[in-house]
Amino acid sequence: MPRRRPCPSSAAWHRTPLSPATGSTGWEMTRTGCSERWAGVDVPFLPLSLQVCFIGRSNVGKSSLIRALFSLAPEVEVRVSKTPGHTKKMNFFKVGKYFTLVDMPGYGYRAPQDFVEMVEAYLQERRNLKRTFLLVDGVVGLQKTDNIAVEMLEEFGIPYVMVLTKIDRASRGVLLKNVLEIHEFVKENTQGCFPQLFLVSSVEFSGVHLLRCFVAHVTGNLPTVEAS
Repeated sequence: MPRRRPCPSSAAWHRTPLSPATGSTGWEMTRTGCSERWAGVDVPFLPLSLQVCFIGRSNVGKSSLIRALFSLAPEVEVRVSKTPGHTKKMNFFKVGKYFTLVDMPGYGYRAPQDFVEMVEAYLQERRNLKRTFLLVDGVVGLQKTDNIAVEMLEEFGIPYVMVLTKIDRASRGVLLKNVLEIHEFVKENTQGCFPQLFLVSSVEFSGVHLLRCFVAHVTGNLPTVEAS
C-alpha cells in the first residue's frame, strides 16, 4: 500500500451519478488527482450525518463483521464473498436516522489501485467522522500493511479503534500473543487509538454485542441510565 501525496483541499469536487451497469447506486465524487466512489446512499445525505468507518486488510473479515454488527439494520446490505478484496469502492449505508456506516475497500492483496487517494481524500475531508474501526486478523496479528494504515490515521489525527477479528480461528496461545503485541504497539506508537482492544468473532458472535454498544456510544445512540 504505497503512500502518495494527498489531494489538495482546495481542489473542486465534481459529482457524477454512477451508471446502473456498475451494479451500484449513488454517486462518484472526483477532483483533480483523486477520486471518491460512493455507493449505497445518496451523497446529499452524507455530510449531514455522523459517520463511522471500517477499514482493514483484504480477507480480514470486514464484510462478515459488518453483517454481524448490523444484523438488526436491514438497510445495511453487505455482500460477503469467499474471494478476498471484492470491495472496490467506499460503500455508504444509512443506519436508520442515526448515522452512516462507511465500508472501506480492503488494503493489501487485491486492493484497488486508487486506494490511497480514495481513503486519504475521505479522511482529510470528513469532519463528521466519529470513529474509524481498524480491523486486524486475530490469527496473524499486526502486519506491515496495518502499520501503514495506522500511520495514515495518526497523521490525519483520526480517532480510531483496533478490532481483532476471527478469534474463533486462533489458538489461545496465538491469540494471547497477538493481543499483547497489539497492546504494546498501541502504547508505544499511537496517540489517537482507543486503549481498549475489541476481540470479535463473526461466526460465534463473540464480542459483537459489546462492539455494537461501543458504536452506539460514539454515535450518541446508547441510552443512558440515571442513577437512582
